[in-house]
Amino acid sequence: MSLTYKIASTTVRLAGVKKMFLKNKEEMLEYAKKENAKAVFDLYKAKKRAKRKKYYLIARKVMGYRLLSYQKNEDPAEGAVLYFFGGGMITPPDKLDFALAERIMEQTGKDLWFLFYPLCSEDLKVDKTYEVCFETYRLMTETYKAENISVLGFSSGAGLALGIFLHNNALGRPLPMAGKIISVSPGGLPDVSLEENKEVWEKLNALNHKDIMIEPTYFKTAREIVKGDEDLPEYMLDGTKGDFSDFPKTYFYYGGNECLYAFAEYFKKAMEKYKAPYKIIVGEGMCHCYPLLRFFREGRQAQDEIIEILKS
Repeated sequence: MSLTYKIASTTVRLAGVKKMFLKNKEEMLEYAKKENAKAVFDLYKAKKRAKRKKYYLIARKVMGYRLLSYQKNEDPAEGAVLYFFGGGMITPPDKLDFALAERIMEQTGKDLWFLFYPLCSEDLKVDKTYEVCFETYRLMTETYKAENISVLGFSSGAGLALGIFLHNNALGRPLPMAGKIISVSPGGLPDVSLEENKEVWEKLNALNHKDIMIEPTYFKTAREIVKGDEDLPEYMLDGTKGDFSDFPKTYFYYGGNECLYAFAEYFKKAMEKYKAPYKIIVGEGMCHCYPLLRFFREGRQAQDEIIEILKS
């Protein structure tokens, strides 16, 4: 483990970041709304940056939600990456997401579609998020061959990267599958009041002392937020319960010290049940979504590895 990572992880632990995830539903939504009010994406500045760096940034709307396309050329490339940011379904993307989106476009030669998907802090439920994400993927298949599309997601976005294809299967497979999926730190929001979910809840809590960022308590709160009183399909809440039939090669990345790592074995069982190809990559001693961070060696290496996968 690099010294830079050890110092950073100790700093995060001492800062008490985990305490935020102990907030109740109302407190968490209040926090999210304050964060969302601060996080304003400046399209004018982003387009100026694109012009300066000699690429194209195309903005449009999907069902009223902003979609950016990072392109090296004015015309679409042969392949593309659909990017889903993280944030627990309640907070927006940040500078790390935009920097990685630009880097992927520059280094893969593929277009990068970046969707500002609906957040559940906007007084809507996760089925709306699925609807917009699925429609975005459908639009991609009108421009690119499905086998030339890769889907990349982090945290809650990692769940969506898997979830839109679980949704596709639930709808009777109206769309062709993408060429590959990369899901970084995916988890689920199981109903822990059910006996069948007691085991995963225990395993989440067993990893809690290693996790410097997330408290398992948040998974109960998040389920309340994204589901509300709606009767939603369970795969939209807990992806391990979905139908993985005909999934493309799927790469799962986890930090060995994140509580979400508890879900890895359940995704493994699901993929094997449906005979779907997969690979699980574990960063020993690493935190949640470590490949998003380039300032320490392990995160940089994992991110570069992901970009290499996306090139192919």
